[in-house]
Amino acid sequence: MSCRMAKWGYSQDMKLVFSSPNSTEVGLLQGQLEVAAIPSEWRNEAAAQVLIGAPFDTELWVEDADYPAALELVRAWRTAANAEG
Repeated sequence: MSCRMAKWGYSQDMKLVFSSPNSTEVGLLQGQLEVAAIPSEWRNEAAAQVLIGAPFDTELWVEDADYPAALELVRAWRTAANAEG
């Protein structure tokens, strides 16, 4: 899913790499992306917090060029989380 909404303040050419109703998960994953030097941005954080129960997950987006590496990191993070849980 590529995003081209620059007029709304979003960066162009970005892809959704992760979403969750739990913003703590999104924050933990964003930290992992930062360690890997992959820039990312949150979306829908305010809507997810204000409209509890509404269908707004907090989203984590990365640049198109970083998407393959970010997706691999997300997969590894999920595998580790499932092994712990």
